[in-house]
Amino acid sequence: MTVDDYAFRVRSLDEEQLRILKGVWAELFKFWGIRINSDAISAQHRKRAISTSDVKKSRSRSRSTIFRVHTSSEVEECEDSKKLSDVHESLQDMNPDETRDDFWNMIRGDFPDALLLRFIRARKWDLDKSLEMIAKTMEWRVNESKVDTIIYEGERAAYTNGQEGFLKNLTLQKAVICGRDKEGRPIVCVRPKLHRAKDQNLEEMKRYSLLIIEQARLFLKDPVDTATVIFDLSDFSMSNMDYAPVQFLITCFEAHYPESLGRLYIHKAPWIFSPIWKVIKKWLDPVVASKIYFTKTTNDLKDYIDCDQLPEYLDGSNKIDLNNYEKIDESHDRLLNDHNTRNEILEKRRAIINNFIDVTRGWIESSNSAESSTLLIQRINIGRQLSSNYSELDPYIRSRSKYDINGMLDI
Repeated sequence: MTVDDYAFRVRSLDEEQLRILKGVWAELFKFWGIRINSDAISAQHRKRAISTSDVKKSRSRSRSTIFRVHTSSEVEECEDSKKLSDVHESLQDMNPDETRDDFWNMIRGDFPDALLLRFIRARKWDLDKSLEMIAKTMEWRVNESKVDTIIYEGERAAYTNGQEGFLKNLTLQKAVICGRDKEGRPIVCVRPKLHRAKDQNLEEMKRYSLLIIEQARLFLKDPVDTATVIFDLSDFSMSNMDYAPVQFLITCFEAHYPESLGRLYIHKAPWIFSPIWKVIKKWLDPVVASKIYFTKTTNDLKDYIDCDQLPEYLDGSNKIDLNNYEKIDESHDRLLNDHNTRNEILEKRRAIINNFIDVTRGWIESSNSAESSTLLIQRINIGRQLSSNYSELDPYIRSRSKYDINGMLDI
């Protein structure tokens, strides 16, 4: 998608929607210690009541990350902006440095606004609920899932770190990205018939699931911002049923990857799946449930997916090998050791992020629509620079996947 295309989408937001987007940025900036002119922010941006007596102490700093950003704005920050009493209640228990780092990690090649808008749309343009969802996701990423480590270490971690259950999932290729549907969405094909609960522990299952999700995210490029999933229940039996991964995936899509699922096809469900579905359906958010379709034959799938994008075992013509997994040779990761080049690209990235922050601060504080519109376009152009920078940086920080090697993934 070109900058003009993306600009059209963002500029098509109405005045109220832009106000909410500005409000989310403003609250994040204040939390990160970036000075914002409070007088320029509408009181409607913050309809919350904070009891300072209930404010908990912020968590102490822990690890630093390669994306640590020290902005020019931080040098100018006023002491009042650091007070927890001025921080949105959903962010008060979190560490500003860690969450700021994780936010820029999470963007990868995305546009910053596009990432935030997924959360905002998922919460129906409610500022407080959007911030709460963003806060919970950043907390989950930093302190629970360690998802950045999972995607950076990639597939090779399964056999270099002795994670047998993780490796079992990889070699069986329980879930593979096999092409794109007619809307351009990446297709994740999941084969539950290969699953046995005893093959891995819960943490190994979660790691494998998050790797697949994050790999699929790398395939998303505007205007395509959702993925398609095929749960192929061919040869499914009760011995394959395991509610734990199902609950985990539902939580991920609903709580931490909002607006990322385009369609989910439950394919060739046997009669024994009917009572299972009654249980699962109760766990689903109505929005997610509305994206689930049942298909019986390959012809049903071909209404949405071209034949050359479906694996041969589903009567397609995609020759993807699902029977033999080839380990990633360490030679593919030689750029991970080039720290000098990595640091040079990271320095450029920090400068781009600082520029984006400065222009965004001006956009938030803009007093008229003409100024706001001009700054919005500047932000979009800087966002494109950020996306291009990540394309350059990616091979220096992320272990190669089979999709990088076979040419399917071009960031």
